Amino acid sequence: MTLRMITLAAILSLPAVSCLAAADIAAGQEKAKPCLVCHGEHGVSSMPGIPSLAGQQDQFLQWQLVFFRTGRRPNPMMAPLIANITDQDIRDLGAYFHSLPYTTAISDDSPNPEMAEKGKLIVEQHHCAACHKNDFRGERAAAALADQRQDYLVKALTDYRSAARPSTGVAAMSEAASGLTDDDIVAVSHYLATLPPVKK
Repeated sequence: MTLRMITLAAILSLPAVSCLAAADIAAGQEKAKPCLVCHGEHGVSSMPGIPSLAGQQDQFLQWQLVFFRTGRRPNPMMAPLIANITDQDIRDLGAYFHSLPYTTAISDDSPNPEMAEKGKLIVEQHHCAACHKNDFRGERAAAALADQRQDYLVKALTDYRSAARPSTGVAAMSEAASGLTDDDIVAVSHYLATLPPVKK
């Protein structure tokens, strides 16, 4: 495991920030209504390239909203929605989506055992579980990946590889994705997308 990944794992093991307790889930549900147009009812996406947010890690969601708001993660669809978002809005939205059941549907694509095994080996070689946990449900600022949309995972890894998308904290994701080929990215995404969700 690289020094950066060890550092990120240590950061993610720290206690959650106390200000998260101030989040209002009910307010987040109301504020999330515009989000559901793309991210799906109850946070389960049926749109290509759009991730499901149901049950996603609270701190991960908050970091992404901050990145969108500051422009560090450019996105023409998100930009007008988050232009005037406040820190309280971010806390409320993170808490709301995290509170939803992690019950996204397994990919419609039939699992390809050979591709899944290749993806699993790459995931193990890069020690992805150090941050995303053994069940790939994530923790704190590390995203939940199990059962996420495959097309979205491909885009996310491709964006990390090109540095078009910022990593949280240290650049662990950019570093991990930098050596992946397009075929590697598809295999990793297929493996993660076909993992069944695990209850929180």
